[in-house]
Amino acid sequence: MEWLTLVGTLSGGVLGVGSTLLVEAARARRERGTRLEQVQRDAYLRFLTALTETETSLLTLSQPVSDADAVSAYRAHQILPAYYELLIAAPPEVCDAARAAYRRLRAIRDAIATTGLAAGVSAEWHAVHDPYDAAVRQLRSVMRESVLGNP
Repeated sequence: MEWLTLVGTLSGGVLGVGSTLLVEAARARRERGTRLEQVQRDAYLRFLTALTETETSLLTLSQPVSDADAVSAYRAHQILPAYYELLIAAPPEVCDAARAAYRRLRAIRDAIATTGLAAGVSAEWHAVHDPYDAAVRQLRSVMRESVLGNP
């Protein structure tokens, strides 16, 4: 009878500790997922903010614009660090959309710096700016799907 009591006590202890470990592992996994979602949201917000502020800086440059002025306006809002942070934190589909928007904004910078293109209603302006707008809309859509989950 002494062995039966000892085996029962040990079995109960092992079951209790095992179930506690399983519950803690599930909780830790859930918390890690929540932290990752928050890191992604923060990276999304920083990158979208940097895109918008950089675009605004480029649009407000007075003509004529030197290459140095365009590059300075482009770098003023830390778009490259925000872009790199996004590439680390985001899933591949968001990274692809962010890369497209980043490249389109760089194309605007290059057009302003090399051709003296001014923001406005010209066909040349729309040829450079409209693809950027489309890329940003696509980026926001992909980010929204990432945050809310795919329907």
